[in-house]
Amino acid sequence: MSYGSLSHEQARFFRNQGYFRLPDVFTRNETSTLRSFVSTEAATVTQPQPDNPNNKLYRLYERNPDLMEQVIRKEKLVGALVSLLGPNIVFVQNRHNHATLNSQQGAPTEGLHRDILQPTRGLITAAVYLQAATVENGATRFIPGSQDFPYVGVPQQNGGGTWLAEHEEYAGLEDQAIPVPMEEGSVLLFNGLAFHGVGGNVSGKPRMSMTLGFRSVDELSANPDIDREVLVTGQYIYRGNDIA
Repeated sequence: MSYGSLSHEQARFFRNQGYFRLPDVFTRNETSTLRSFVSTEAATVTQPQPDNPNNKLYRLYERNPDLMEQVIRKEKLVGALVSLLGPNIVFVQNRHNHATLNSQQGAPTEGLHRDILQPTRGLITAAVYLQAATVENGATRFIPGSQDFPYVGVPQQNGGGTWLAEHEEYAGLEDQAIPVPMEEGSVLLFNGLAFHGVGGNVSGKPRMSMTLGFRSVDELSANPDIDREVLVTGQYIYRGNDIA
């Protein structure tokens, strides 16, 4: 018996390669609604900012909890996450929880990086494509299997994982990244430890997406951080052996 909606071989592909394409998760009406939400909210923020070249809009959940509840609880998305994380899952509000408005011709290629530092604090990133992602308009690039590269290095500024180019241990691997094109309404799931980065937009056309983070509940934490996470499915459990 397996949990969730992915087959054992699909789940194995994710674990080996570090990513999995999940097609047809959101309808065109739903992506249209989400694009309108992101565009309206982005208009309230001064863009672009020098340290935000790909025009990222943060705190999506806080901006419209009712709408974002529909996104994070989408049945097909949750079913796949359960296959990979087990039955008890939280949405993480302080990692990702943003939209990327890669809408300008010449938007730069993002450096390859990890979303988290440590394998003991797992994270699955879910990129929700509100418009199709192509090689020309900035599809995400991956180094397949790089979630198994060893730990090195220091955190990025303001939290986050590790920049590949900063560490000589990874010299020569930048050129091994491959783009992963995605259709509108699809979701790309990937291991937060896999090295990845948004491609440059040379198409002159927009490419809008949302980036969300999910993980299993922390079974060794007796006090869940309910101010920074939302229980999506299952329950909080505590499995520490400090209780007689």
